[in-house]
Amino acid sequence: MKHCVTACVGVVLALALPGTGSAADLAVKAPILKAAAPVPFTWTGCYVGGHVGGVVSDDRTTGVLGNSVSFSSAGFVGGGQIGCDYQFTSSWVVGVEGRAAWTSLSNSHAGIVRNLVTGAVLPSQFTMSNDMLASATVRLGYAVAERWLVFVRGGAAWTREKIDDAFTPPAGPVDPSATTTATGWTAGTGVDWAFAPHWSAVFEYDYYDFGNRSVLLSNGAGSNVNIFSLKDRIHAVTAGVNYHF
Repeated sequence: MKHCVTACVGVVLALALPGTGSAADLAVKAPILKAAAPVPFTWTGCYVGGHVGGVVSDDRTTGVLGNSVSFSSAGFVGGGQIGCDYQFTSSWVVGVEGRAAWTSLSNSHAGIVRNLVTGAVLPSQFTMSNDMLASATVRLGYAVAERWLVFVRGGAAWTREKIDDAFTPPAGPVDPSATTTATGWTAGTGVDWAFAPHWSAVFEYDYYDFGNRSVLLSNGAGSNVNIFSLKDRIHAVTAGVNYHF
């Protein structure tokens, strides 16, 4: 009996005391957690945004008498843009963008009109405004830092022109006019800065050239004025914000 009690007490103590072989076998090690690597920023994706800025026109007209008059104006431009970019290497980005904006460009200057039948020459007041400016461009950019993109762009451009040339013949004052949409080209450069997740600020300069063409103005009652040469060029400096998704 004494041998049995001694053996039983020994078994109980072996199970109860810490540091025994059985307790060591039951120990579990905690896993070591590693921080996830940060996801690198990329310009790949699409965006939508708005822009505001200033515009200056550099225009010239030539009338039936061969007289050439320069008329320029400065104004405001504001509108929106939508586009998509693809970052195809660690630094190079290619994309497409469409823009549409309203402008306040408007200018008037004194001119003359000539009756091709009678040869009579009359003073006139020529007025032209550009109330719409749009473009569809391709842009190529280079990421100079993780969130800075320097780019150039180029493509097709459109502007809506409202033109009239008021004068007073013997029968009374008339105001032949026309509203046309001119097609040309544009080229520009700028910088894009991703200042927050999904947001970037863009600053750029764009040049628009709508060529040299003739325009026929009419009052619908037989009084017409032919502008033999109209050159329409626009410079724009804008700042905008884009939301990337």
